[in-house]
Amino acid sequence: MRNEKPNVLLIMADSLSPHFMGAYGDTAGATPNLDDLARSGVTFERAYCNSPMCAPSRASMMTGRYVSEIGAYDNGSMFPSDIPTFNHCFKRAGYDTILIGKMHFVGYDQYHGFDARLAMETDYSQGYDPRRPTFDWNKPSGANPAGRDWMAPSYVKDAKWDNYRHHYDRDVTIHSEAVRYLSGKTADDGPFFCCVSYHHPHNPFYIPDDIRERFRGMELDLPSVPGDMRERYGVMDKWLNNYHCQTELMDCIMDRDNLRWLYETYYGMTYDMDLRAGELLEIMRSRGLDKNTVIIFTSDHGDMLAHRGMVQKRCFYERSIRAPLIFSSPGTYPSGARAASPVSLLDLFPTIADIAGEAPPEGLLGESLIPAILGEGDRYANRIIYAEYHNEGVYAPCFMAVSERYKYIYVHGHEELLFDLENDPEELENIAGGHKYSGVRDELKRELLSRFDPEAIACQVRENQKNRNYITGGYR
Repeated sequence: MRNEKPNVLLIMADSLSPHFMGAYGDTAGATPNLDDLARSGVTFERAYCNSPMCAPSRASMMTGRYVSEIGAYDNGSMFPSDIPTFNHCFKRAGYDTILIGKMHFVGYDQYHGFDARLAMETDYSQGYDPRRPTFDWNKPSGANPAGRDWMAPSYVKDAKWDNYRHHYDRDVTIHSEAVRYLSGKTADDGPFFCCVSYHHPHNPFYIPDDIRERFRGMELDLPSVPGDMRERYGVMDKWLNNYHCQTELMDCIMDRDNLRWLYETYYGMTYDMDLRAGELLEIMRSRGLDKNTVIIFTSDHGDMLAHRGMVQKRCFYERSIRAPLIFSSPGTYPSGARAASPVSLLDLFPTIADIAGEAPPEGLLGESLIPAILGEGDRYANRIIYAEYHNEGVYAPCFMAVSERYKYIYVHGHEELLFDLENDPEELENIAGGHKYSGVRDELKRELLSRFDPEAIACQVRENQKNRNYITGGYR
């Protein structure tokens, strides 16, 4: 008997900014298959992650809760096992669940509701490692402990770092397992939820020359930095730039030849990931699975990729905090539709609960996106989307609140920023101090502080760091 409940295939990238996808207006042609997926479904134009860092973002997405609520503050914080994830929702609805690839689970629970895992990442799959370095707000150490040798090859052309092709090989392994799993499925099988999570295009950046060749000579939109950019940096920017050894490397990073190499490589990694996603989509069609499967594509966060002269994620600017989000289920969802209002990855859990026909647990903070997918977008117009970052590189709790037009950033005890995204999409002019915008600033601040208690969170993070640093000290 044909399965009545829809299957769900979630394809994830890592560090993919939507700005590099044709579905979001890019013209380099790096995502032909995902662009086709967008044409067959619904594209959310402004989807935000809720913490711009790998492990916290994914923990928040899977639980439908903010990282300060579940204690998953950074890449070394434990992801608690007693908090329901959307996998548990699928299990209650009778689904088989499988994770293929990376998910950055920190702790001894490497499943969080998945029945099985294939092609697990090696750096997080060994359970909780108390020797993992812990960032300490009380002892600002300046640059990344790994130092310049870690930072430079990630963003500066350096052939000796071709040995980082193991990241590329790992994507091959993930992909082969995904192909094997989906090729064994039929339309008559019971419902399944399959998450295929690739490493690309996360740094360190490497792609074989034959793939990068596609983008050589192509006109690419390389970033440029205003001459007074250093004077425009806020305290959070300065902290992160220092952490990334960027003060020393700025001229090297922004060299046009290096930028050209960086963008060709990032586009190549994105294109390679898109080809793999396209193969999965073709398997779904050939097996007749596409007729009863909801396909979702997203990423955990983006990457600044030298915009504003900044690198990596960790900040609340659009290139870092935004994520692609596409839903496709031809015959069920509209084709070629777009939803413009801000949403976040917190919304995935209640949306998945709707898809599975299962009541979600109490306390979820997102909203189901099914009404927006079906064209009822007006109900989302007045939402405020929140994000937080209490991770490596900063020394105080950091928060974001974004509305249809404005973005408010609050660094506890240090500064407030406000950007008019309509008139200043590059987020270059901080208008928080302007009398004209004081009402907007105060409203967003009031809403943010009604959601979060920065002082309590600061105490929680410091306690977490203190305990982990004590444990770490026993392994030196």
